[in-house]
Amino acid sequence: MNIFIAIFLGIVQGFTEFLPVSSSGHLILFQHIFNLGDDLLLFNILLHIATLLAVLFVFRKRIWELVKNPLNKTNLALVLATIVTVGFVLVFKDFIDQTMGANVLPITFMITAILLFSTTFIEPSKSLVPNKPITYTSALFTGLAQGIAVVPGFSRSGFTISTALFTGTNRERAAEFSFLMSIPIIIAALIYELISNPSPSLGNPVPLVLAFIAALVSGIFAIKFMLNIIKKVKLYWFSLYLVILSIVTIFLLYI
Repeated sequence: MNIFIAIFLGIVQGFTEFLPVSSSGHLILFQHIFNLGDDLLLFNILLHIATLLAVLFVFRKRIWELVKNPLNKTNLALVLATIVTVGFVLVFKDFIDQTMGANVLPITFMITAILLFSTTFIEPSKSLVPNKPITYTSALFTGLAQGIAVVPGFSRSGFTISTALFTGTNRERAAEFSFLMSIPIIIAALIYELISNPSPSLGNPVPLVLAFIAALVSGIFAIKFMLNIIKKVKLYWFSLYLVILSIVTIFLLYI
């Protein structure tokens, strides 16, 4: 992999991990376009570490508050959501493995677009209540949504934020909870990948390092951008992008 492609994919990962447009879908699509093959385990691991660090950096103060008070409701909600996510993935692992190719992307991009657009019909009063804490019911369904979003083209942030909104969580807290719940899941995914292949091939370290930096910087920017616009911009604008991307993907893959 050359340096420019590595940096480009790092930027793609950083932005799309936290914007509701599916990072896994974008990476699989561009890996197909660039004909990169399948030996990208270490590359993908480093990109996930970069996005994990981006969350830890942006939410460092909030995370420290949660660490100092481990039995608070947000922590318990995060634990519940994580258990539901992991349980769902383990139960449906075989099916999920069958959907990890590029051929599902036109459909999954479109489904994500429909979900994001559907948030337009949420009664404003339900998603604008200030300082409304996350409920355990919301955490349960949001964890389920996160599990479903393992499928490429399903946006993790899009599914979790939308689900939180539908269960009555206000916009800012929905976005915050979505990003916080990504921490244990990214860690779990990293552990799984390392156990599955404890000795990934290194190759040229320069593209890997540059991709890592690009993903970290763009991830920090994407989180701050999303936290800012979620207050005033509806998610259906992202659905328009995904509809266009779904149509483009059909042409790229099948025509």
